[in-house]
Amino acid sequence: MINYLKNISFKLILAGVVVFICDSLESTILYKYLNENLISLLLTLLAINTATSGLIASKIQDILLEIPEIDFKSTIKEMKLSLLEQIVLIFFSISTLVLNYSKILYFEHKECILNIVSVAVLLYSIEILWDTGKSVFIIIEEIQNLKDSKK
Repeated sequence: MINYLKNISFKLILAGVVVFICDSLESTILYKYLNENLISLLLTLLAINTATSGLIASKIQDILLEIPEIDFKSTIKEMKLSLLEQIVLIFFSISTLVLNYSKILYFEHKECILNIVSVAVLLYSIEILWDTGKSVFIIIEEIQNLKDSKK
């Protein structure tokens, strides 16, 4: 839980820096893009992650057929968790966009805060995709190591 809070805090701080730089440059292109495309982008990343997780699961199955004593429970748990995280990010981004476009809800620095949240959601989802991508290469390396050890 502490790691999640650290990770979320880091993403919010990094997003704050990105928003500060965009505001300093008087550039709104990132906010406009995120407001128009964040949900579609997150759904696309979820689809990529799901397909990649399917590939990883099939490779794990192949490894288990050769070496059944290997325990992949924690790997499978992390794969499920990454999909859940992405679904939570989608619902969170929908909520953020609804608040951002609300005509009746106003609070000081509303736009800035919600822009930070949107950028943080994007950064977090990119990290999830990065982790899933790395796992593909780890599995490939492990398969190669298994093949090499059998020679």
